[in-house]
Amino acid sequence: MSSKTHIDNSVVERLSAFLSSELFTIKSTITKSEYWKYHGRLLQTKVWGRETVEISGDSSFYVPTSASLLYRTTRRGLRGMKSPKKIIPWLYSQFTSRFGVPRFMSYAQSFNAVMNGADILSSFLINHVNLSKLAGVLSGSESVQSHYQAWSGYQASANIFIHYYYTNILRNFVAQDEVRTVMEIGSGNGNFASILHHDWAPIRVILVDLPETLAVAIPFLSNLFPTARLLMPHEVSQHGLNSEFDFAFLTVDQVDIIQENSVDLAINCHSFQEMTHDQIDSYFCLVQKSIKPAGLPFVANRIEKIPCGDDALTSDQMDPLNRFAEYPWDPRNHDLVHEISKLTRLVSLDPVAIRLQRIIK
Repeated sequence: MSSKTHIDNSVVERLSAFLSSELFTIKSTITKSEYWKYHGRLLQTKVWGRETVEISGDSSFYVPTSASLLYRTTRRGLRGMKSPKKIIPWLYSQFTSRFGVPRFMSYAQSFNAVMNGADILSSFLINHVNLSKLAGVLSGSESVQSHYQAWSGYQASANIFIHYYYTNILRNFVAQDEVRTVMEIGSGNGNFASILHHDWAPIRVILVDLPETLAVAIPFLSNLFPTARLLMPHEVSQHGLNSEFDFAFLTVDQVDIIQENSVDLAINCHSFQEMTHDQIDSYFCLVQKSIKPAGLPFVANRIEKIPCGDDALTSDQMDPLNRFAEYPWDPRNHDLVHEISKLTRLVSLDPVAIRLQRIIK
C-alpha cells in the first residue's frame, strides 16, 4: 500500500532532517520483535521534490482512501494495470468475504449493530444504549462516514470505524475539557490521533513509535492539519517537551523525556500485541509514571497474538506469545471497562479485549 501526500515545503525539509538524523536508528535492543523487524523494513517514506512525500507499508499503514469516487476508481484501475496478476486473487478475496464461511459483518455494519443493540445491564459492561445518548457520540456508521469525510476528505475505513468506536467509549468516562495531553504508544500513521485532535481540541498529542512509523505519521497528520504545530523527534528538547505543540513525535529511545504526572490519557490500540515482552513491560512503567493521578490508560489489543515475522508458516518463531491477561497490569488501578470488544467480535475470528482504567498512585 502506498500514498502520495502534499505538505508544506518547510515540513518536508524538517522531515528530511529527521530521516537523516541519528534518531532514525533505534538504539534500544528490546524494541523490535520479529514482527517489526519484518514490517519495519516495509515502511518507507520518500521525499519527492519540495512538497511531495510518498509513504508506503503494510502494518501500521492504515491511511484511508480519498472520498473522491473518481480518485478511487482511477487508483484501482492503475493498480490493476500495474499488477494484473493480483486481480484474480483480489476478486477471489472479495467473493470469499461475501460468501465464505464463517461470514462476518463489515466494520460499518458492526458499528451500527453494536451502537444500537440491546446489552446486558451490568456495571462491568459498556451500556451502548446510554452511550449513544451522550453528547458528541456518533451512533451510526453513516454519521461517522459523513463526519469524518467532512473534515478529512477521506472515506471512513475499517481502522477509522474502530477508532470512532473507541472515542465513543472514552466519552462515557471523561469530559472533553478534562483532557489536555494525550500520549499514544504505537500510534501508527496517526488515525486515532487525528480524530482526537479534531474532535477534542484543544489537546496536545504525544505519539510514541518506531522512527519508521513516525516518518509515515508526520506527513499524514501535516497534510490533514496544515496549521498544526509539529514537534519532530530531532527537535525535541533534551530537557522535556515544551508546551507549544499540537503533535509531538517521539521515538522509543526518547520516552524518558516525558515528565512524570504530565499525561491525562494514555492509549495503546492493537500494538502491544506485536511487541517483545520487555518492551511491553517498559511501556507499562512509562504509563504508570507519566499519567497524572486519576488519569486514564486505555488499552485495546488481541486476546493473544504471536508477533510473527515473514516466515511464520515455514519456521519456528522466536518471540513468545503475547496475552492480554498477562500484560503487567498494576493491581492498584481501578477498572472502568474490561471486556471483549463487541465491535471486533462481529468482524474477525480473533477477539480483542478492551481495558480502560483509572490510575491510582
